[in-house]
Amino acid sequence: MYNNHGVQQYRETDINSISREKMIVLLYEKMQSDLMSAKISLGENNRIEMTKKINHSQRIVSELRGALDHSIGGDISQNLESLYDFMFHEHLEVLVDLKVVHIENCLRVIAPLLDAWRQIPSGTGDNAAMDNTETQSGAEPARDEVPPGDSTPDPIPGKTSLLSVSA
Repeated sequence: MYNNHGVQQYRETDINSISREKMIVLLYEKMQSDLMSAKISLGENNRIEMTKKINHSQRIVSELRGALDHSIGGDISQNLESLYDFMFHEHLEVLVDLKVVHIENCLRVIAPLLDAWRQIPSGTGDNAAMDNTETQSGAEPARDEVPPGDSTPDPIPGKTSLLSVSA
């Protein structure tokens, strides 16, 4: 018999060691899975199972919205907040009127977000948070050196990464 405590510690270590980007991808994937299961349950007239899946997916939306960092994300985090608000309300609507269109609306929003987050390099969120901390503390963020004679312009001063979620 395996020690259940050891398995739990392994899972916690695994979750605590993954990048912010991977965590967001996992949350989107779970939300997508919950919504697909809710859609099937709704079609089977299994309201209890549909409600469980919708409620879980809605909690994920709430967590994602709460993790937005507008000081780093700017317009992108504002846009994500609007999308999360839309999805949150669609979750409520499906619970009220039991129409699959609300689930499909959420799935249409999630698909491109999931694709985009899968393309973000691991560590981007940590780098953006570190750059933002250095900028706020007055320290000059590290910049790549431009070789002599290269006309590549410097990054725009004061601009931060587009990543808007901090976990």
